[in-house]
Amino acid sequence: MIDSILDHLQNLKILTQLSRLYHESTGMVISFHYPGKHGAVGFYPQDQRSEYCRLIQSTREGRKLCLECDKKGLEMARRKGRYHIYRCHAGLVDVAIPLDYKGTEIGSIYTGQVLLEPQGMDSLKLYYHKFPDLKVPFERFAQAYSRVKTVEREHLLLCARLLHLIGNYILSMENELYLQRMVVLKNRELHTKEIERIRLEKTLKELTISILESETSGGIDSATRRKADSIGYLVSKAQLFIKSNYHRDIRLDDVARAVYLSPNYFSSLFRKVSGGTFRSYLVRKRIDAAKELLCDSDLPIKEIVSRVGFKDYNYFNRTFTALEGSTPARFRTSNGIRIDNDLRPTAT
Repeated sequence: MIDSILDHLQNLKILTQLSRLYHESTGMVISFHYPGKHGAVGFYPQDQRSEYCRLIQSTREGRKLCLECDKKGLEMARRKGRYHIYRCHAGLVDVAIPLDYKGTEIGSIYTGQVLLEPQGMDSLKLYYHKFPDLKVPFERFAQAYSRVKTVEREHLLLCARLLHLIGNYILSMENELYLQRMVVLKNRELHTKEIERIRLEKTLKELTISILESETSGGIDSATRRKADSIGYLVSKAQLFIKSNYHRDIRLDDVARAVYLSPNYFSSLFRKVSGGTFRSYLVRKRIDAAKELLCDSDLPIKEIVSRVGFKDYNYFNRTFTALEGSTPARFRTSNGIRIDNDLRPTAT
């Protein structure tokens, strides 16, 4: 659920608008961090990050210290339950702001990379010597430091408060709207499944009525014939049902219930008459239907999979290959239909 929300948040235009307005108003960079499976980081504006920070982060030690410093800053902000202003390992002042949704952290905002007051040359030399891998002379390092933005303490406090308030409010509202949309989509899916269930029950009921009518229409004198033919008749009705409904989520229990037999008994009868299991017969019909669509249409293979009743593409691919001796893609190619390279099966 959280990963789905994160994917949604990273596409929000309002966060880009907030970043732009914040930068234009304060002159400071802003970055959003998403702690999900992607671990994405979004800076604004990307090309105006502090040159001083870029120089330090060009070294392995510098990157390591920056990450550790930001991590500690965010941990402190979480404990406080609001923003936290701290001085980084290279002398700049940063702000960490946790973003929460109903008690769950869904990201964070960083801003700053500023000075409250410039430091002396001796302090700057100490910072410079912390990074022996830095491939620039001290003069360039000092020039980059001199261009770091200086802000008043009260101004930085105001910016931190506003970001904390506005950021969490926007994300809270957007998450509520996102979850509401997910509920609507889920209800639609359940409604579709309910309609499918009603249709399936109707088909089963019609099958039951057809069987009962056939069994009662022959009269007493035909009792012996009905007894001899009943097993084959039931199985043929089941096969007809499968041919008409292979694309649906049908099970052996459904048909067994319709003919008033236990699933185990019906399964043994089906195997005895047809020479195979109910499941293998159903799969065969689905594969045959898939072959027709592969030859007679240019539908994407993944769409064909769902149309013939399979739920998993990789399972369909393995089953098709086992029964036909070639993959669906090769089968289609051999029959003159082009293959969509984007739909080749992935490794499992």
